[in-house]
Amino acid sequence: MGTHMGQDSHLTPPLITIAITCHNAADTIERAVGSALAQDWPNLEVVVVDDCSTDGSWATLKALMRGEERMRVVRHEANRGYPGALNTAIGAARGAFVAIFDDDDESLPERVGAQLARILDYEHEMGPRLVFCYANRNVVKSGQSDHMARAIGRQPREPHGQAVADYLFLFSIAADPRFVWGSFGSCTLMARRESFAAVGPFDESFRRCAEWDMAVRAAFLGAHFIAVDRPLITQHKTQSGEKSGTMPLKFALQLNRKHRDFLRARKIYFAARVLAHSRFHGANGRLWRSRAYLVMALILGPRLLGAYLRSRTHARTAARPTTGRLRQ
Repeated sequence: MGTHMGQDSHLTPPLITIAITCHNAADTIERAVGSALAQDWPNLEVVVVDDCSTDGSWATLKALMRGEERMRVVRHEANRGYPGALNTAIGAARGAFVAIFDDDDESLPERVGAQLARILDYEHEMGPRLVFCYANRNVVKSGQSDHMARAIGRQPREPHGQAVADYLFLFSIAADPRFVWGSFGSCTLMARRESFAAVGPFDESFRRCAEWDMAVRAAFLGAHFIAVDRPLITQHKTQSGEKSGTMPLKFALQLNRKHRDFLRARKIYFAARVLAHSRFHGANGRLWRSRAYLVMALILGPRLLGAYLRSRTHARTAARPTTGRLRQ
């Protein structure tokens, strides 16, 4: 893949800000910061926001910062949650591009360089400036490799605009077969700082799903969603009070309420809420409940049935061997 620095570089590699949020991550933050500082991109800064940790995270961060001119640390006096910490980190960024790293993950040294190349190549070829770039990631649970999460837009054609909002609310039912779908994952996200500014800050009322809300708002602005089709991140799945129980369902329903005008205009508001229940139960292994809610959603949104059948047919077709995929 060639890179098209153009006016972005002026013969100097653009500054990339790596934004890391930290909350009670004393056991993992050194690994995350280490992978950030080990990036092979020659012009970067690392901004870490400690979100009022109560363990040894703050002491570890202060020690890591000593003698490291590329690193800055900001500490919240009160816990604001993941989206609030992200807003602080992005607000403190000086780079033309911002890449988000999680406090318990590791990124390959070539991660930010590969994502920058992907963004610039896509802009050069397709024209848009509002681009969110992700990457595939290896997911590790309890120290064992679990699966590889494949990112949205990792191959042509890359999704953009309202189709992305439909997908976020209706999941596979609204997976427009013209596009390549997959996971979002804020821990893999990189974009221009001006793109974050154009969409607006993460909504701090969401302890979960804040990245989905931002993606929905970006989709309304016509954003393009692309990815590097390689696993550049190892995501270590850890449990916390915000990653367990009914928290994901609570905030998925909140997301629907926030954007209810959009959903009601498309006559899918109640169907989308029921689908949130279906997804939640499916993710927790309660398949019979998930399927029951899916049937209920199709009844509430009869126009969804055709889309659902088309998506199932496309999924079966896509699973067959192919000789390649061409950009249309």
